[in-house]
Amino acid sequence: MLHLRHWLLASGLALAVSNTTYAQQSSTTTEKKATITQKVHGIVTDAASKQPLTGVVVILQSNTQINAVTDETGSFTLSNVPLGRQSFIFKMVGFEDYAVTETPVISGKELDLNISMNESLRKLDEVTVKATGKDRIKPINEFATVSARTFSVEETRRYAAAFSDPARMVQNFPGVSNAGDMDNSIVVRGNSPKGVLWRMEGIEIPNPNHFTSQGASGGAVSMLNANTLGNSDFYTGAFVPEIGNALSGAFDLNLRTGNNKRAEHTVSIGTLGLELATEGPFSKNSKGSYLVNYRYSTLALLKSFIDVGQAIPAYQDGSFKVNLPTEKAGTFTIWGLGGYNIATNTPDKDSSKWDDDNPNIKFDSRNHMFTGGVSHQYFVKKDAYIKTVISASQDKSTNDADTLNPASEYARVSVQKSGMTNNALRASVMYNQKISSRHTYRAGIIGQYWSYNLKQQYFDFSDDTWRNILDGEGNTQYYQAYIQWKTRISEHFSATGGVHGSYLALNSKYSIEPRASVTYQANKNKVTLAAGLHSKPEHISTYMFQNAGIGQAVTHPNKNLDLQRAFHGVLGYETSLPFKTRLKAEVYYQHLYNIPVEKDSTSGFSIINATDVYSLLGTKPLVSEGTGTNYGIDLSLERPFANNYYVLATGSVFKSTYTDYAGREFNTRFNRGYTFNIVGGKEFKLNHSGRKLIGLNGKVLANGGSRESVIDVAKSRTSGKAEYVQGQYFTTQVPAYFRIDGGIYYKVNNKRATHTIQLDVQNITNRKNFFFSYYDDKSGSIKTINQLGLFPNISYRIEFH
Repeated sequence: MLHLRHWLLASGLALAVSNTTYAQQSSTTTEKKATITQKVHGIVTDAASKQPLTGVVVILQSNTQINAVTDETGSFTLSNVPLGRQSFIFKMVGFEDYAVTETPVISGKELDLNISMNESLRKLDEVTVKATGKDRIKPINEFATVSARTFSVEETRRYAAAFSDPARMVQNFPGVSNAGDMDNSIVVRGNSPKGVLWRMEGIEIPNPNHFTSQGASGGAVSMLNANTLGNSDFYTGAFVPEIGNALSGAFDLNLRTGNNKRAEHTVSIGTLGLELATEGPFSKNSKGSYLVNYRYSTLALLKSFIDVGQAIPAYQDGSFKVNLPTEKAGTFTIWGLGGYNIATNTPDKDSSKWDDDNPNIKFDSRNHMFTGGVSHQYFVKKDAYIKTVISASQDKSTNDADTLNPASEYARVSVQKSGMTNNALRASVMYNQKISSRHTYRAGIIGQYWSYNLKQQYFDFSDDTWRNILDGEGNTQYYQAYIQWKTRISEHFSATGGVHGSYLALNSKYSIEPRASVTYQANKNKVTLAAGLHSKPEHISTYMFQNAGIGQAVTHPNKNLDLQRAFHGVLGYETSLPFKTRLKAEVYYQHLYNIPVEKDSTSGFSIINATDVYSLLGTKPLVSEGTGTNYGIDLSLERPFANNYYVLATGSVFKSTYTDYAGREFNTRFNRGYTFNIVGGKEFKLNHSGRKLIGLNGKVLANGGSRESVIDVAKSRTSGKAEYVQGQYFTTQVPAYFRIDGGIYYKVNNKRATHTIQLDVQNITNRKNFFFSYYDDKSGSIKTINQLGLFPNISYRIEFH
């Protein structure tokens, strides 16, 4: 349960803000009576060519007297905009109207609106001012037509228990569910989290999460920070040709550009850490800007409120972006993201205190990741530009696990040590040209140079010998190329098509992947059909897996594994309903093939069920002869934030299966069958000016249980380790998952600062959801582990200038 001290802390923070508010409001009589307003500025570009648009009329919808016109650089500034949620209309002759609705304007930071407008196919009309709607979930990438949507930083902060984490936030979207409460890994349409791609600033990056493992795509805490993220895209399938190296989902993240008008700062302290952020121009007349964020945390603070086990984890991370526009040489951007985490545990030396909750295990786990790059965008002619990105990254992990007493019945299998380092140099060159209002094409090449140093051992108690699973270093290359075309056949019909190619130099495996989509849109209805091929190589450690018996030579039996491949087909339908609500449905079918499976007719192992490379421990050689199938329907009913409230209800019904080496079909580990959730919230103004408000958010989540293989207790007692019943792989469905989350925030806008106190609670009812079962050799029985119980996160944030 939530301890009283949590509420005392919240009350103390509220009192501190109230005192600060009173002091600032009482400083002068003038400030009490003054109406606080804010500036809104940004840049408007052509959606297809990214060329700045001159002459766009920008209007504050609630007061048409407050308006502006973009200059030759596409820039605009609106002054004296009232605080609160405001809506803006962008209009220009020859272009489709664009509306930004219900976006928050606060006193602590100026609002930056960078938007893109589509050229109209209709006859040129005069500019008239009227309220117009806009699909706020439409992806930023103009080539994406289905199974894709944009998300905002505000959503990561607003959705209950999202904790400003994009991966936790997208778990509210249709077709997406969590892999477990312990981390933010996501299951997309029944696929393993290993199939998720992370991109930043247009290029692939390593897994950006703390407390993760090699080959995984999630972790306990995200390194990404809401202070530096901009609006970004998320894909659940049928990817556009420029997206490669993904089978299930993709995050296409953008770092926002710092304010080049004035310096602004953010300080935040909460359960998950202390954060400091600053941004601003390099000089008064500079068009360039900087944006920097740093966070430090130790989860030891949580031990006062919830059980975090014996381990005391700590982490820190940072991100930055420097934007340097020039008059003739284009725009240069320097960016970076990195983090470090450590978790250690030393058990009590008194063996009488060892039990299941406090086992005889000592460990030291450390991880770090950094990635950074330089981007350059240059217009070679009016409607064509080249974007080049060069980046470098490293992710490294070391793990040592041992026992204080090897004769103890606890944790013998955990005696192991590993050190894995993966370095990468990446370069991407993309050319984009808008030929006309109807036709746009894009082409690019991506090169990756990977170097690795992989070591992993375990102690074999049968002969008291350390055995190598991985022990090698080397390098290889991975190349990708794509071309894609979008044509607007008419006002109602449009089509996109293209091809993506991949080549892995390690074993000369390659893939050619055609992709296409067709869209029909009329009035409030939209129908899209998309299909294409996709591929992804395995983590490098899978290829370097060693298989050597006693006295035998070391071999790498997995080195010639093919690229994993998949066909995605999606039929989507969208329509607008009354009350500003949108209904969306997508029926999908996915066929996965060339999936690595054990070359053993009695084995049910397939990498399709793995979440990281450690799932390969103890496996036999793999061959690319497995398959998988996912099909289902995703539904969503969404009312974006309007009139002070929002609602998003989603549901998915699906089936996920795989075949092993013998061709037998089984459920995948992730075949839950269904997932449903509803998230919503409402804001209440506490005064007429809207300077003070309180917000409530909630979420209800229900999933079918994941799948487990049947443990053969009799054989397990004989061997001393878990043994599974042959032919009953992932046939057992664990109990269904249910969770209720909630949040509340209080916001105060003063003249130069915005204060926010926020409390988010995951699993308010402290429900003990089933996580997994395991064989306990000590008792000779099957035991279970539950998911995380109640998890509170309280924070105080001040944004000021």
